[in-house]
Amino acid sequence: MIGVILWSDPATEKAVIWCEDQGDLAFLSRADCADLPDVFFDVGDVVQFGVVTKKTVRRVNHVARLQHSFGKPLVDSLAKAPAPQQPQVDVSDSAEIIPFRLNPAARPMRATQPQQRRRG
Repeated sequence: MIGVILWSDPATEKAVIWCEDQGDLAFLSRADCADLPDVFFDVGDVVQFGVVTKKTVRRVNHVARLQHSFGKPLVDSLAKAPAPQQPQVDVSDSAEIIPFRLNPAARPMRATQPQQRRRG
């Protein structure tokens, strides 16, 4: 798969990658990927990688840099994008909810059947 490094921490050798399939992000760490380059990835680097899903989390297991800082405009535009707004719900004409409480005295009684003994 091909992706762009969105976040990188060279000190801990960890990174987060946006994936070309636009699915979940992939997480890169030394623990999962032994073939890291000597110079760790920068934000905006385009990488080619293998991915393994563990407990619904995508983890990178092989990685190679294709281009240095090529995807930086993508990262910058994602960082500047406004947070999605929650739609406003108009509740002015909503129905009033009235709790339902059954009056035990008004409940019709069923004909009672003799209780059967359980064998134990």
